Amino acid sequence: MSAVFLSFSVSAGSSYRVRPESSAVLQGGDARLDCAYSSLGSGDTVIWQGPPGDKVISHGRTVMKSFPRHSVTGDPAAGEFNLEIRQARPEDGGKYSCYTDPATAAEDATLTVIVPMPGPPTITGGELVSTAGGPLSLTCRASGGHPAPRLTWLNGTHPFRDAAGSHGNERTLELFVPRLTRWDHGANFTCLADQGFPDLARTRATSRILRVKYPPVVSVPSPSVHVREGEPASLSCMVDSNPRATVTWRRVGGSLPVLAVPRDHLLHLPKVSSQDGGLYHCVADNKVPPAGQGTVTLQVYYPPVIESTLEDEVTMLFGQDDLSIECFAAGNPTPHVRWRRKDTSLYWDNPLRFHRVRYDVQGTYQCVAASDGFQEVTKDVFVDVVGRPSIKAGLATLTVAAGSNARLYCEILGDPLPVTVTWIWQTKEGTESVVMATDVGVVITEELTGVGIASSLVVEDVGISEEGTYICQTSNMFGDARREIRLEVTDSTDSIVVISVSMATLVLGIVGAIVVCVAVKKQWLCREQRPDTSTLSSSRSMPPVPKPGKRLGHGTNDSGVEDLELQELDGTIKPRPPPRAGKEWTSVGLSYTGLAHAHSNALPPYSTVERHKPDGVDIRSRGEDIRSGEGIPEQAILDDVIMEDRDYMSDDPPAPPPKDKKGRWTRRAPSGDMAVPSSLHETENALNEIQADSI
Repeated sequence: MSAVFLSFSVSAGSSYRVRPESSAVLQGGDARLDCAYSSLGSGDTVIWQGPPGDKVISHGRTVMKSFPRHSVTGDPAAGEFNLEIRQARPEDGGKYSCYTDPATAAEDATLTVIVPMPGPPTITGGELVSTAGGPLSLTCRASGGHPAPRLTWLNGTHPFRDAAGSHGNERTLELFVPRLTRWDHGANFTCLADQGFPDLARTRATSRILRVKYPPVVSVPSPSVHVREGEPASLSCMVDSNPRATVTWRRVGGSLPVLAVPRDHLLHLPKVSSQDGGLYHCVADNKVPPAGQGTVTLQVYYPPVIESTLEDEVTMLFGQDDLSIECFAAGNPTPHVRWRRKDTSLYWDNPLRFHRVRYDVQGTYQCVAASDGFQEVTKDVFVDVVGRPSIKAGLATLTVAAGSNARLYCEILGDPLPVTVTWIWQTKEGTESVVMATDVGVVITEELTGVGIASSLVVEDVGISEEGTYICQTSNMFGDARREIRLEVTDSTDSIVVISVSMATLVLGIVGAIVVCVAVKKQWLCREQRPDTSTLSSSRSMPPVPKPGKRLGHGTNDSGVEDLELQELDGTIKPRPPPRAGKEWTSVGLSYTGLAHAHSNALPPYSTVERHKPDGVDIRSRGEDIRSGEGIPEQAILDDVIMEDRDYMSDDPPAPPPKDKKGRWTRRAPSGDMAVPSSLHETENALNEIQADSI
């Protein structure tokens, strides 16, 4: 038993340390009430008082003789005077108090002696079957037990009513339902009797399940049955009633078909003709009025047909808003018309709406008309999206460490595909210049992605001076597009060491170059020879002049060749990619897996376009990837190409341009056509023009 520590002043020097608390005990069990004081004086006497008759039970540890089953226990030195009652009886129940001065005694503690009920409650009424619409009266009775039980009605598990009256030692509770419904059939009404102490005396319960007669209620699972002529059909009505009802079928405005077979709630038609259509009634009767009735409509239908006004191909302009394609279909019943992407399970309502036309919506769509009982009918419509280019979104800011390579990337969609992609560098001061693939420390690559063109700009050994905004821009006959990428360069802890090593290398390189130039001038090493261009053949391709120590990207339009793209990466010239991507759905950016094999007009990857090599040499046949440059020094590869074409070039190629990084952003952005590059590349451009003429 838990104790509550209080500090009530009882006499001049004593106070409660533990006061009595209310408790319950089962009849025949032992009960205990605790009481303890602090600072008892020598003249203080602890007194227990209680039932029967609110008499004094004990003085200190002395118990009156009239209470033979009572005793006071505990340590008197600690102020403990606990009252124990053995084999508790109902008359022991009541209020007890422990005090040294009655005027300052704590509140009484109640002891409840529980006598369990001798049995569960009883229910009278509801023995006979009732009829829906009539009243119901049930009475619950419980007798015996102490304390008297509290009665509660439950409808299933939901409390229904919990007030009760009493007649002597008997408790009663009535339940009255003024109007029964069919939902009351099978209801479980339960009467609970609870004495309030479930741990000592369990709750007792008695239940009564109701039986209610009610008229038939008819429901039709399929109010409208669609069937093609010559096929079987079944009409059904579901009936809920008590007792069971008899179901009959009749046809409105005529007799049942000759082959119709009534089967209680089913009417089976083994072979339907067009004359069998109409309304059918099912009537259910169980002698409890009123009778129930349901209606089923039987119709004979023909398959849907899509109107021929729907065009096979629709052209849309990129960026247009709120365009739609509507499909009309006739049939009986009225077909349900939807749209789907061909060879997918993606469906849209009719009309097919495009809130904003993008390139990834290009493809073949199907109008799908479906009716119950018929195979769906489809018609293909190809949506062709044309318009200005669109650049996919990507990183707005690129942060790299000084001395590393910065790679900027943009992917362009368009129809027709743009011919060229231009990179422009805008400094922090707002100055703009065109970035060329021939610039020192710059690699620009382009490739077809299957859905557009991907352009990549790599700035090698990037420094603080290369910070700024890099603009990827392109255009076609419908307009242009551009995307800005801000490049931020962070200074690393090793920048000082790298700069020192770079400066030392630069100084050594300058000294070495001076020595070589002096040696050549003095003709210590070799004599100066001019290139003999008379041996150049217009029918052979001429590789561009190699740039030692640097990887080169695409050529430019500076050569004046408008319909070719110079691929300087491996010393070849190849045609530009086709003006637009393939017209299948895989070329517009949608990712419907497993469907690419269904289209045969896909554009091959850019890397598979045949390259024209000098003397028929195909460097790829050696198993070498020139563009990656992994594992093969690029200068060695270019030298190899030059050696194979030595019949068409002079012995000494023109001197390479200087590698000073400070000079690689010297050109302004063109206002219209691209300007001719600086004098550092004039020799290279001359060779490019010769190559273009030969092609």
